[in-house]
Amino acid sequence: MMACALFACKPMEKPQGGDKQDDQPVGNATVLGTVKGSDGKGIAGVVVSDGLHCVKTDASGAYKLPANLKDTKFIFVSTPSTHSAPVDGGLPVFFKKLSDCKQEGGIYKGVDFSLAKISNPNRLTLIITADPQPRASTAGYDKIGYHSLDCCEDMYKDLKEFKATITDRPVYGVALGDITHENASLYNNYKKGLSTVGYPTYNVIGNHDHTYSQDDCEDDFEAAFGPCNYSFNLAGVHVVVLDDMLINFDSESGVYKKVNDGLTEEIWTWLKNDLSFVSHDTPLIVCAHSPMVRHNNNQRNGTHYADCRALFQQYDKVYQWAGHVHTSYNWVDKSNPNVEAHSVTRTTGQLWTNEYISSNGTPRGYVVVDIDGKDVSWKFKPIFYQSGSYLGSKKPSYEWRDWDYNSSGVAVLKSNGKPLTDEYQMHVYRPGAYGDGYIYVNVFLWDELWKNPVLTVGGVPSTMSRITSAQQNYLYDCSNKEINNWYKINNSTLAGNSDFSANPSACHSIFRAFVNEEHGTGTVSVTDRFGNNYSSTITW
Repeated sequence: MMACALFACKPMEKPQGGDKQDDQPVGNATVLGTVKGSDGKGIAGVVVSDGLHCVKTDASGAYKLPANLKDTKFIFVSTPSTHSAPVDGGLPVFFKKLSDCKQEGGIYKGVDFSLAKISNPNRLTLIITADPQPRASTAGYDKIGYHSLDCCEDMYKDLKEFKATITDRPVYGVALGDITHENASLYNNYKKGLSTVGYPTYNVIGNHDHTYSQDDCEDDFEAAFGPCNYSFNLAGVHVVVLDDMLINFDSESGVYKKVNDGLTEEIWTWLKNDLSFVSHDTPLIVCAHSPMVRHNNNQRNGTHYADCRALFQQYDKVYQWAGHVHTSYNWVDKSNPNVEAHSVTRTTGQLWTNEYISSNGTPRGYVVVDIDGKDVSWKFKPIFYQSGSYLGSKKPSYEWRDWDYNSSGVAVLKSNGKPLTDEYQMHVYRPGAYGDGYIYVNVFLWDELWKNPVLTVGGVPSTMSRITSAQQNYLYDCSNKEINNWYKINNSTLAGNSDFSANPSACHSIFRAFVNEEHGTGTVSVTDRFGNNYSSTITW
């Protein structure tokens, strides 16, 4: 057993071709194949994996891969930056099911892949969504605010329109898990939506994508989307997708539903093998459902998370992106900036109600990442639309929201009637919103590499102070608190729900500045870490 474990941890450094001499099993099974371009020429140096072992193709594009039949479901390629996988209905097809491949005497032959050459491989856009998590419209929780399926339709529409504005570079997507809310029958709705947005989307498995009814509980997800752990390369960046949801058997309920964070031994082994082929000066984007590095200023302690962080430290730059927590949170340590933590708000709004806002104050939306070689930048993109109707008997007033939906269901600013765009990166609150004489601002994706926002009143600028954990009474988004309070008072289903606590301390990007004037006008401006400046004017 120890010998097998040591072999599993060591990638095959010298890829082998498929000639007669090499047609011998190297494990309890052997997979032989090629990776070629659409021109029929072999592509050298492409990593091929069975989910545990990893090998590279030789100069002719051939590979020889050991496979463990007990655990192997897929053979897949880590597509190089120069090529892309075929796309079927909005999904990249970078894998083959081993059960569909023919084998003889423990050898699978002809497991071949064809990739298309990318004409502009050095720059692209990656659109990151998280936790669309629709429930059936008949589900009880889906009759409280807005139908989650309606919010998903708004997401697809917005993604399609936004992608259409990008014409000078390829576009890809990553969805950070909880593709549905424990309802695999809705995967078809999701795949249909993806087929309309105009770009391929890679998918992460979340805890609510595990079916819980069986030990091998990711079967439905794999049937719909392929492997749960894989990698690919975009514009010189290596992207890794991980299943970091450990689903355990709950003896009390008799089902597989207890969730812990972390990686299994097999996934940890595969990750080490995959990254063994990636040079340390290559930027990494690591996508998992649960945050692996840090969240809400707390270091994450899931199984093998510390091992992962130690491995990531060997790389010049690592961006770890996650969903699961339904908030936007961004962390970078100026003294050790090579490993960053980023979580993305629930793209379809607040959990259970699907309201417009998340617990940290961001509206429905997603993150747009631009990759240009080693330069990686991003910004938040609000979703324009609300096409579904409110389902409750009484609707909130949204006093502190600084925008509203017009008669066409488009989100527009109350101050000037202009639609929300990716220029909307913060929410400014007038004096009194927090019960005092300060102007407050929530900067959605702020981290330590941003500048602090500046308030200018009467031509005089003043730098705003960040609210810290020592000021817990102000560490919240005012609009979110308003919504939470309303649902606790007006909806018996959510009155005791901990997600709707009146004052959640889940917002770490709040700043404030005191104003002496009882009435006036001021402008808040902030510069992000990439040099972009955003501003918002407030009158009180």
